Amino acid sequence: IDLSGRVFLNTEAATNADFTEGIILVSRSLDGGTTFESPVVVFQPGSGSNFPDKSWMAINTFLGTANVGRILVTWTLFGTTSASPILRSYSDDQGATWSPGVVIHSANAAAQGSQPVYLPDGRLAIVYWNFQGANGGEEIDMVLSNDGGVTFGPPTLVTPTVRYTPPSIRSGTFLPSATTDRTTGNLYVVYQGFDAAFVPRVLFTKSTNSGASWSAPIAITDNPNTGVFNPAISASPDGQTLTVSFYDQRDSGGSTVLCNLYLAQSFDGGATWQPNIRLTSETTDASLAPLTASGYMLGDYLGIAPTTGPNVPAIPVWVDTRTGNPDPFITRVGISPEVDFTSFQASRLSLDQINDPQLGGTTGDADADGASNLSEFLSQTEPNDPASVLLTARQLNISTREVVGTGDNVLIGGFIVSGATPKQVILRGIGPSLAAAGVGGVLQDPTLELRDGAGALLFTNDDWRETQESAIAATGLQPNDDREAAILATLDPGSYTAILQGSGGTTGNALVEAYDLDDSPASQFANISTRGEVGPGEAALIGGLIISSEASAQANIVVRALGPSLGASGVSGTLQDPTLELHDSNGALLAFDDNWRDAQEGIISSTGLAPTDDREAAIFAHLAAGAYTAVVYGKDGTTGVSLVEAYNIP
Repeated sequence: IDLSGRVFLNTEAATNADFTEGIILVSRSLDGGTTFESPVVVFQPGSGSNFPDKSWMAINTFLGTANVGRILVTWTLFGTTSASPILRSYSDDQGATWSPGVVIHSANAAAQGSQPVYLPDGRLAIVYWNFQGANGGEEIDMVLSNDGGVTFGPPTLVTPTVRYTPPSIRSGTFLPSATTDRTTGNLYVVYQGFDAAFVPRVLFTKSTNSGASWSAPIAITDNPNTGVFNPAISASPDGQTLTVSFYDQRDSGGSTVLCNLYLAQSFDGGATWQPNIRLTSETTDASLAPLTASGYMLGDYLGIAPTTGPNVPAIPVWVDTRTGNPDPFITRVGISPEVDFTSFQASRLSLDQINDPQLGGTTGDADADGASNLSEFLSQTEPNDPASVLLTARQLNISTREVVGTGDNVLIGGFIVSGATPKQVILRGIGPSLAAAGVGGVLQDPTLELRDGAGALLFTNDDWRETQESAIAATGLQPNDDREAAILATLDPGSYTAILQGSGGTTGNALVEAYDLDDSPASQFANISTRGEVGPGEAALIGGLIISSEASAQANIVVRALGPSLGASGVSGTLQDPTLELHDSNGALLAFDDNWRDAQEGIISSTGLAPTDDREAAIFAHLAAGAYTAVVYGKDGTTGVSLVEAYNIP
């Protein structure tokens, strides 16, 4: 596929009835592979038992290189002599016309399995199997073209080989697989062969200098002394995730015609490899495939679609006989390091679940166990196994203290009730009683409003004894001073805002609180936020939260301190560089953040709660039952309006 989305298909065709003469063809699709134009002949040898075979294609998709967009095809030309050289042809007009076929090495060479690979700088490497290696042995060689496939340097050695051939299945015995990544330009090669103990293995080697030298081959299969063959390799753009698919006979009970598709994977650029994983649920019986002189024919090659990112699954392509015939199959391989929510989805959820945000999104709950998929990623539980989750910890209340002003500088607290059932909550606006805790300049007469997500006024209170005295007292959370405000309400799931201001426009230090009075996990506080003016010292914005638990489980909490991004919502005088501290009930500092990308960028991004401005602060924490305080200051003593938020990830 080229940079414009055109799809190119490289095929071979016989031109006579006994298959002794043939041609190389390329077909082009302009609609993503739905339809193809008539094939264009790339190469047709002269008459006289000349057959081109084992063709492979590469497209230069590296912008900024001299030959970007060039399409190049390689093949082996078999004829009446013992020589079988590799040739190439290229097109610079999207496959309309092709250059003459040119031998890439000695015309007397005996070679197969060419693998053309464009490097990020536009150079071209072609890896191939050489039957005429040093001392009469076989080896894998490479030629490098500095002009993208027009001319070639001399062959260089990749590695000597000891060929492995399955006894009953025709395989790609001498067909290596090669690729590169889009960042480092490292080259990666896999092939089938015997290791030093003469056990069949898939072997891996790597070059970090455009093929000038190669690492010592290592076995990347953990099979016993059973057959492995037809490996194919792909690399993530950063070169960290390498994925290799291959046929394996370890589960065949000694049969030489049964095999399965297996996977080997490295997450560190090939330095170490994970244990092999079987991909096919049904074993292939190669005896259902056509029988050739070299064994039952499943095909010379496997394929594996390159990944578009380190966490995007690879797509192996192989042939098996589960239908009774040798048919091509593909699978989506969701095995990758779970470094973020995207890779967690790929590893743990089905494609149908991922494509349905209600099931597979961050707020979805694939197994309906009460824990969101995002929470299960953060806790590393299984999103399709309800038994893996024990719901005990929950965010019980939030309280935020700051200097209450007027206009934009009133104290505004927001919270979300998640779930499917109503929740009983109590809101409090505290002022005068803070003096007993040593807080100076307290707000003497706070008033409290509760509004829904649309801004409609639901409840208002000045002095808590005015309207709900007995019901509030029954909760045990009545304020200590009659001038303080409280609202008791049963709220449907949704977003709400509590606004605390001084009666008659008065100002001073005050505290707004929201308490969860409902023990049912069917609805929970999903997040709570408070906006106010940040000043120096005691005028910092201080948010408190309590985690309640019947057991020892922890709650997943993200705390954020926003400032600059509030300007986009019309808030003036915003705090330009907030800092955030998280303290336990004893005042001990648990975490500090200035700019959210500094320390926890990966996990905060995974939650979908990353601030939109790099100067804003965020902390992710697993919090056990207890009381915690989040303190927002301005860096270097700066002041302004800020927002402190606590998100519970259920």
